[in-house]
Amino acid sequence: MSSTSFERRRRRAGLLFVAPAAIVLLAILAYPIVESFILSTQSVRLVAGGVTKEWNSFANYIRLAGDETFRRAVVNTMIFSFGEVALVVSIGLAVALLLNHPLGRWGFFRIMLVVPWAIAPVANAVLWKWILNSNYGILNGLLKSLGLIEYYQVWLARPWSAFGFLLLIDVWKSVPFIALLLLAGLQRVPQSLYKAAYMDGAGRWQAFRHVTLPTMRSALAIAVVLQTIWSLRVFEIIFVLTRGGPADATVLMNFLAYRVTFNFLDIGYGAAIANIIFALTFLLAITYVWLMQPRKRRISS
Repeated sequence: MSSTSFERRRRRAGLLFVAPAAIVLLAILAYPIVESFILSTQSVRLVAGGVTKEWNSFANYIRLAGDETFRRAVVNTMIFSFGEVALVVSIGLAVALLLNHPLGRWGFFRIMLVVPWAIAPVANAVLWKWILNSNYGILNGLLKSLGLIEYYQVWLARPWSAFGFLLLIDVWKSVPFIALLLLAGLQRVPQSLYKAAYMDGAGRWQAFRHVTLPTMRSALAIAVVLQTIWSLRVFEIIFVLTRGGPADATVLMNFLAYRVTFNFLDIGYGAAIANIIFALTFLLAITYVWLMQPRKRRISS
């Protein structure tokens, strides 16, 4: 048997083994995606306990361009995603460098790092809702005892304060995973490169700039893409803490799609917003898959 025919039979057998799982995934994922697109091209109304659907082509997507709330949600999402990704990756890299240091390799530090990430998203949001409570929140009590504030603050009542705390909470939740991801990348950097750099007279900053960062380029790119995808999916902390307020200051695209669909019952328009988020996430997912390919295959493609 030639190697070509054997490879062809091996691939065919692999496809047969994968086929059942692929069919299940198509049933679970493909149907909702197609149904969501169909809904976005319709005007869906709840009338007398029933659902009426009227074809309106791409009117829902055209409506997005003139929707002031949608534009605000897009701006909020861009600011939130950019700030969240920059903070999470920067802090995660700093934490990874500390954990990679001989003094930081004690397992207790890694266990404590994982705790924020291990907390369920809704439980995390409720925890921070108690911390930020204007009457009995621990943050107000701590700051007042230190003399930094004169009276208890309503942290979630002002637009920029509420937006800033949402960003802080999501960063606190997201840093552990990214830190562990970058720590794995750091541990793959050959120590011989650092020895050669130090022998050439490089300091710690120069070694970090010319050895650590270049060799971790793929890990950093993967961290940025993954965190961008997750930043577009933020929902729980908004739902529990602010519900998009005050004055739509914390409305992100993901929450707007929920509010339009389930609060305003504008199902077709909500599906259009959700499909915009899906398209952005899909493009980022393709980028992630490309980055996960071996370097030689990427260069040849």
